[in-house]
Order: sequence, then C-alpha cells, then structure tokens
Amino acid sequence: MAIDKATKDLYNEKISVHKDQIKEWEKEVKTYQKAIQQNKKLEPFLRLGIVANYIRQANLYMDMNDLSEQMMGIKNHSYLENARKLILKIFPEMDKVVTMKMDEPIDFNREQLNKLKPFTPKHRLNLYKHLQKTIKRLIASFPENTKWKWSFPDMWANLAVMGKNIIDFREIQSIRDPREEYYYDRQELLSLVKTQLFDASGEFRNKYELSTKSNNDLIKAIRLLEDLKRICAVTGDSELAQKAKAGIEAYRNRIEASEEEKKKKKATKGKGAKKKKKK
Repeated sequence: MAIDKATKDLYNEKISVHKDQIKEWEKEVKTYQKAIQQNKKLEPFLRLGIVANYIRQANLYMDMNDLSEQMMGIKNHSYLENARKLILKIFPEMDKVVTMKMDEPIDFNREQLNKLKPFTPKHRLNLYKHLQKTIKRLIASFPENTKWKWSFPDMWANLAVMGKNIIDFREIQSIRDPREEYYYDRQELLSLVKTQLFDASGEFRNKYELSTKSNNDLIKAIRLLEDLKRICAVTGDSELAQKAKAGIEAYRNRIEASEEEKKKKKATKGKGAKKKKKK
C-alpha cells in the first residue's frame, strides 16, 4: 500500500525529535568514556552510566520502529538492528564492571563488588529489570522468522550471568532479616536471576533441538545450570537444585549419545572405505 506524502512528513517530523535525543545520548557516552581515562576510581560507575544510556537508546530506536508500524504499517529493521547492537554492547561494559564469567565460585568477583557498594541492591535490581524488559521488547519486535532468532539464547544467557555477577552473595548469606534495608530488593533480584538461569538453559536446549544439533549448545545449557546449582547451594533451594541437577544429567546423556553416534558413523564409513580398496 502506497504511503502518502503527508504521512511520511509527519512521521519524519516525529522521529526527528528522537534522532536529536539519540545524538545527545551518544555525546554523553563519549563524555563518560573520556572521564574513564581520567578517573579510574569512578570507572565502574561511569560504565554503569554508559549501560543505562545504551538501554535508553535501544528503547528509543524501538519507539521509532513502533511509530513506523503505527503510521505507515512498515517494520523498520534498521532501527531494530540499531537497538540489537546497543543491547549487545552492554555486556562488554558489564564485563569490565563485575566480569561476565561463568563456571566460577559464587564470590569470585568480590574485589569488583567491593568497589560497587554505592550501587545499591535497589539500583542493581532496577538495572536488571530494565535490561530484561528491553530484551523482551526487542525479541517481540523482530519477526518470528528473523535471522537473529537463534542468537537470542546468548542474549538471555548474558543477562542471567550479568544478574548473577552483580549480586553480592555475602550479603545474601549474612542479611536474613526482612527489616534490613534492601532485603526485598536482594531477594527479588536473586529470584529473577535463578529463573533466568533456568530459562536461558532451556533456550539453548530448544536451539539444539530445533536448529543446530550442536553439542556446544548443550554445553552452554549445562554451564548455566551449574551456575544455578552454585546459587542454590548458598540459598538452600534444594528443589530447584534438584531440577538443575536433572537437567545437567539429561544434557550430558544427550552429548554422550551424540558422540557415540558420531563414532559409529565414523567407524561404518571407515569400513566402507576399506572394502572399496580391496575391490
């Protein structure tokens, strides 16, 4: 359907305000990056400022796509791609704040967490929830058959690992009185992260079953559940720990069966080649 000039002009007028705002936020990021070089003590907080900025920018690009769909009936893939790239830039920033490592003891990054004390549990919860909401919105904005479909499990996994690594588990273990400040913020973030680790593991299982058949995806699923088990050991969540353990065993069995099948095929192929040589 043809789009009339008046509609196009009105659309361009509306998004011009958003484009100007994005330019201002891009300048802000450069200011933060420059400040990082000058003040290493404030680096974690400046990087958190960059992360918050990227989340705002990503949502504004999605607002622009929404306007395009509402006013012209066209999905703007360019704006969605910009939003996707901005979300992906968040995790390297967080790696420099709390690290994005998996397969580590619960308190492996205590040095980084010690520097983050002013970034309260409420701040951490809000950051996690805003990013989670932004990722959900991005995935819902893309078509079901998007070429990025099977990259989304990595996005969910990164969110889960980031959430785990911004939690100070020393506080989870030592502060058990609901009257203590931030008690409920800590508990809510903990609950969200446990759920996300379990769900992200399932995303990789789906990727394996529906797309890749790659054992690497099952290995990623296992690593996420191993992290979940570590958390459950601290929090005493035996039921969830059992679910994680069952998932790990199931995925390992699949990997073993897959490797065994590969060996059989290789052996059969080798026998066939020898028979041909004899002939």
